[in-house]
Amino acid sequence: MKTLSENDLQDTNNLITILDSLKSPIILLNTAFQVIGFNSAFASLADLSAETGITAASLTELVQDTELEDFARGAAQINEWKYADRVFKPLIEAAPHGWTLELQDVTHYTRLNHNQSESMRFVLHDLRSPLTAIQGFAGLMESVGELNDKQKYFVTKILSGVAQMTALVENVQDAGRYDPESGTYQVMRIPTDLGQIARKIVDNHLVPAEKTLQVNLKVDEQLPIINADETMLQRAMTNLVDNAIKYTPDGGSIQVSVVRSENLIIVAVQDSGLGISPQNQAQLFERHSRIHRPEFKRIKGTGLGLFIVRSVARRHGGNAWVESEEGKGSTFYISIPLEGANLFSAAD
Repeated sequence: MKTLSENDLQDTNNLITILDSLKSPIILLNTAFQVIGFNSAFASLADLSAETGITAASLTELVQDTELEDFARGAAQINEWKYADRVFKPLIEAAPHGWTLELQDVTHYTRLNHNQSESMRFVLHDLRSPLTAIQGFAGLMESVGELNDKQKYFVTKILSGVAQMTALVENVQDAGRYDPESGTYQVMRIPTDLGQIARKIVDNHLVPAEKTLQVNLKVDEQLPIINADETMLQRAMTNLVDNAIKYTPDGGSIQVSVVRSENLIIVAVQDSGLGISPQNQAQLFERHSRIHRPEFKRIKGTGLGLFIVRSVARRHGGNAWVESEEGKGSTFYISIPLEGANLFSAAD
């Protein structure tokens, strides 16, 4: 174990004396990422004393965990690190002695977020029953007796409103469940034919009555069956097609394609819409991101559809992106790699 010179040890002790006044646990590392000291907040957290002789020990030895050292060395990204029944956000900064590792306590915020998510989950679950009842009874109105044109219009509006609310509930639920960082949904892999999913979506698509759109489909003949979550992928592809229908002006066209490109399956949805600026493209797949243009003012949405698309792709080891030019339409892509758990050999 490397020892510090007398001057280095004095400088470190002086620094620790200053850091003892801070509430956040702090660990000092040398340029080789060895521990050369820590403040009293960390000593209290780890039940250590300043005289335990930790000088020059490894960070892994100090906390009995490799994750934090991987983060310090830049080999891993950590948003949350759990230790001693608490949750911390680690931050590392370069310093004259090497590195200073700060652990910001976010336990309280993590619990608040968990409680809020649980409350939202229960509310969304309970909303399904009244929505189903409204939809059912509205649909039965015509069986009671002949409806006049005004009554039919009202029923149509009720069903349209229920459909929008149902889509909102599903999007909020899926955004939370499918999130690759915080989602709790377990990927359920089964033999999945992305071409068949695309055919079903295109055959059942609904174009608003006020629009005339041409929707075309291209599927590779030799497209392989993959080991994937069919429900998730169908949800993602449906979101892309629905978005294309909503944002493509009357008289436009939409091209849906599912092709193999080397070791990837690429799902692409191309539209002849208004296109997207580079500034808007950068944020398009984030939560609640929507494009604010006068032409889109009447289009309803939560800004979660593309976030779900990217989450689903990343849950399968792939990604989602867009290529677009203003005035020339957009093409949205999902890539699914033909490797790892997506192959049947990985599941055997």
